[in-house]
Amino acid sequence: MIESKRQGDGGYKAPEELGDQFEPLLREACHERLGPIAWFRADWQRGGAKTGRSTYDLGEHGPVPVVVKIPIGPNEFLWHHRLQPRPGQSQEITSRLYASDTILGGYDLAWIVTERFSEGPLLGLVREDAIDLMSDAAARFHALASAYPITGKSRREDWALLIERARENVQTNSVWHEQKWTNVLKRVARSLDKLVELWRARRCDCWCHGDLHPANAMSRSNDAEDPAMLIDLAEVHVGHWVEDAVYLERMFWLRPGLLEDRPPVQQIATRRKDFGLTVEPEDHKLADVRRILLAATAPAFLRTEGNPRYLDACLNVCDEALGRIL
Repeated sequence: MIESKRQGDGGYKAPEELGDQFEPLLREACHERLGPIAWFRADWQRGGAKTGRSTYDLGEHGPVPVVVKIPIGPNEFLWHHRLQPRPGQSQEITSRLYASDTILGGYDLAWIVTERFSEGPLLGLVREDAIDLMSDAAARFHALASAYPITGKSRREDWALLIERARENVQTNSVWHEQKWTNVLKRVARSLDKLVELWRARRCDCWCHGDLHPANAMSRSNDAEDPAMLIDLAEVHVGHWVEDAVYLERMFWLRPGLLEDRPPVQQIATRRKDFGLTVEPEDHKLADVRRILLAATAPAFLRTEGNPRYLDACLNVCDEALGRIL
């Protein structure tokens, strides 16, 4: 929760009242290096942060295009700082940070001013190498984040509740292939204890990005040799690398032909090995467990995942993965 500080006149101002005050406060905090801000909201953007385009004066190097984001949570603020390139480091994974603080105008408001990429997000670009770039970026993220010790707990979803909600939604809504969904969800429910046991027994030795999709990947040019950079670090958490891999894969479940040519799980596994990171033989089975859990619970989220074609794709993915491991 964002808390506001007491002002000199003895009154309080709620953070939501700052609105138009953000810009002059930010420009003052940046010592007038920050130019005028054009606020915007992307279609895929979640949360209540304000995001704007501007420029930032680097002195003798002149102004550069930047993105301003306020407020941001402590996790995103932490990882933007952690993943800035260190002296002698050749690899990068996120936008360059030009200015930031956890206070603005006396309020507890964390903010950042970062590099604005000329190419991206990959979601809006017609690039055949999008999955290749994303897979490389995922493994590079895991490698660079591994410099920091694993702390905290992994995520623990209530899969039984989600499966029950999915079954209820299939029964009470007009879902394509209702009978097939009913049969598949029964199979999942019968094996749920085993599936959850396998999932919760996974080793959690990785910092996962947590929101790995093409809208969160940018590039500095359209050159195939220029790597993708990842933004939106609010969901970084402790887990297993398969979480990021299957999360990315499911963005393309509607295009199975593309996945056959460029399977993200295999691609990320290969790149992780290139970086010297752990990939175990049983990880392919763990990926199927994750596919089943995510695909089977899609009907539990009809508001966000209720597209009939996407639900149909989830049904096929779940059915095929069940056939491989049960």
